[in-house]
Amino acid sequence: MLDLLQNPFVGVHELRKELPQLLKRVHEEGADVVVTQQGKPVAILLSVERYLEMREAIRDFSDPQYAQELIAARREIDEGKGITAEEVYREAGLS
Repeated sequence: MLDLLQNPFVGVHELRKELPQLLKRVHEEGADVVVTQQGKPVAILLSVERYLEMREAIRDFSDPQYAQELIAARREIDEGKGITAEEVYREAGLS
């Protein structure tokens, strides 16, 4: 779960005044900014790249077959049946 308290918070009024600086921070630092209204979180400002990554992840995890394969692969790793990254790199000719 996204831990909102780890992100910077900004009120709506402050957002209006500091939007250029906040956009720069989001873009350059990859920071997500929680926007509040009357002290309550109402939106999150994030980079387009992060948004697209999250959207793709949601699509992938929404596919029941993908989720089952991921769970099965995780189980194999936990049981020590997986292969090391070094082996994967070697087989792919990357080492």
